[in-house]
Amino acid sequence: MKKTLCAFIGSLMLSGCSLLDIDPDNVVPSESAFDDVKYYQQALNYVYRSLADANSNMQMTDFASDDFGKAYEGYSPSNYYVFKWDYSSQPEPHIWASQYSLISKMNVLSDNYSIVPVPTEEERVQRDQIYAQAIALRAWSFFNLVQLYAPRYDGTNGQELGIPLKLKLDREYLPQSPLETVYGQIISDLEKAESIFVETSFTPLAADEEFVFGLDAVRALKARVALFMGDLEMAKESAKSFIDRSFLSKEEYEKLWKDIESSENQEVIFMTYDLSDTDEAQYLDYQEMYEFNSVSLATDLLLLFEDSDIRKYPEYINDINMPSKYRIDYQTTLDQNLNYKHFRLAEQYLIYAEAVLDTNPSEALKVVNTLREARGASLYATIDLKKIMNERRLELFSEGLRFYDLKRISERLNITVERSSGELLVPGSKLYNWDIPLVETNSNPYID
Repeated sequence: MKKTLCAFIGSLMLSGCSLLDIDPDNVVPSESAFDDVKYYQQALNYVYRSLADANSNMQMTDFASDDFGKAYEGYSPSNYYVFKWDYSSQPEPHIWASQYSLISKMNVLSDNYSIVPVPTEEERVQRDQIYAQAIALRAWSFFNLVQLYAPRYDGTNGQELGIPLKLKLDREYLPQSPLETVYGQIISDLEKAESIFVETSFTPLAADEEFVFGLDAVRALKARVALFMGDLEMAKESAKSFIDRSFLSKEEYEKLWKDIESSENQEVIFMTYDLSDTDEAQYLDYQEMYEFNSVSLATDLLLLFEDSDIRKYPEYINDINMPSKYRIDYQTTLDQNLNYKHFRLAEQYLIYAEAVLDTNPSEALKVVNTLREARGASLYATIDLKKIMNERRLELFSEGLRFYDLKRISERLNITVERSSGELLVPGSKLYNWDIPLVETNSNPYID
C-alpha cells in the first residue's frame, strides 16, 4: 500500500534528468506516484525544490548570534524577536514547522522505498541512490532541529530530552527522544547513505553535481554533526577527504558566490537552486531577510577582517556593513539568481583543523593558513581554538552556523553576547534552547 500525504502527492513536480527541469504546473497523480523509479526521482526532485525555499534555510539563526550588532523589527518581526532571544512572541520562528515539513517529504520517499518496482539492475541502483539522498537529507533536518530545540550534547548528557524523531508518515504525536537517540539516528542515516553511495558508485550528472546530496555532501554533513557531538575522530576522518582540494585564488573568489562555472572551482559541496520570485530579481529572499530587518554586522566581527581579506570587500559586506554575499547586481544581472550554498570546502578545512588541534597543532595551523592565504589574509604564527573560531566567523558569517557554534563553545571560550539594549546571552544560558512552538506544545500531549 502506498503511503502518501495528500498535500505532498498533490504537488509532486514533474522533472527530467536535470534538477533545473522543474515544472510546478505538472503533478504526479497519486495512483502512479511510485509505480516506477522515474516517478520516485520526481518525488525527490520536489524535495530539492522545497529546499530552495528561503524558509528552509537556517540563516534566521544568525539573528540570535553575535555576528549581528544591529537589527530592527522591520518587515520580518520574527527575525527581530530571534535577535532579542524571544522565541515565543508572535509570529514564532518558522524553523520547527519548515524542518518537520521537509522531514515528512523525506519520509514519503523512505516509506515507499520497498514498493518501487525495479525490473533492471540499473533501476535498482537508481532507486537505492534516491533513498540514500532522502535519508541523508532527513538527517540534516534532524541535526538543525536538535541544535535549536534541545540542550547541547556533550557526550555525557545523552538521556536529556532532544526532539521528536519523526521516522514514518503515520500521523501520530511523538515524545521527545533522548539526545543520544537523536544523534544515533542522524549518524545511522548518514552511514547508511554513505554505504549505499559507495556500493553503487554514485556519480551524478556533472551539471547537477553540486545540487545533489551525494557522497561528498553526506561526508560533509557527517563531519559537521561529529564536530557538534564532540566526536573529533569521526569529524577528522569525515573532513579528511576534502583537505586535498584546492581553494579558488583571491582573484577568482567571486566564482564561489556568483555561480560562475569553472573546473577550478571545487569550493561548493552542496547548494540549492534559487527559485524565488523577487522584485525584478534584484535580491534573493536570502538577502531580503537582511534588508527587511536593516541588519548590520557586529563591530567586533568587522574588526577581525584585515584590509587585504577578500571576504570583507564591498561585494560581500556592503557600505552599511550588511552581509551581501548573495546580492545580485541589478544593472548587470537582471535575470540571474544566485544559489544557496549549504556546504562548502572551507568549512571542512576548519572542521578538520579543530578536530586535530589537540593532537596535531602544526597540522591544524597548516590547514587554517591554507585557507587564509587563499582569502588574502596574513598567516598565523600559532593556532588555538579561539583563532579557529574567529576564522569560522570570517568565512561563514551569514550562513546559519554561528549560533550553533556559540552554543557549543561559549562556555569554553567565555563568550557573552550583549545587545545595545543591555540584554545578555551568557555561556550556558537557557536562551540557547529555542522554545518549541506553542502550536506544538498545545496539541502534542507528550511535550510540555
